[in-house]
Amino acid sequence: MADDMQRYRSLRSSTAAVMWTAYVAHAALTGGTLAMQWAPLPIRPAVARVAGAALIVGGSGLCVAGVCRFGGAGELAGTRNQSLLTTGSYGHSRNPQYLGYLIALAGAAVGRRSGSALASTGALAVIYAAWIPVEENHLTELYGHHYTDYTHRTRRWWGRRN
Repeated sequence: MADDMQRYRSLRSSTAAVMWTAYVAHAALTGGTLAMQWAPLPIRPAVARVAGAALIVGGSGLCVAGVCRFGGAGELAGTRNQSLLTTGSYGHSRNPQYLGYLIALAGAAVGRRSGSALASTGALAVIYAAWIPVEENHLTELYGHHYTDYTHRTRRWWGRRN
């Protein structure tokens, strides 16, 4: 993916397909760990359900708010560039779609009291932490000082800078 960003200034369709296949594979892994409830979390079931539901709703809302700002499948997949997004959910997070997805997955893990699903979510967070700088380098090349100014105003995960 990093090579595509550097060479083509976007992802090739084949690279995007591999990336989306990895998302589906991770979702299947998470679903499996949720169903099997390996490594149960020591949380009361009622507390787990309420906390999990709140995280799922909040995370899903943030993810959808980020994704809905894209102008189409090509922009969402990274195969087509768009204008720089800095308002709405992007005014509070440079990566609301990733953050929201991780929160929702963590909510599902907590709701099911699944330590293994929570670990799977943690692994995805590590992958995102490695991938996001690649995206940010690409965005810096595309948008120059506009993106750099945005990074000074808005944190990678959440919050405005003073």
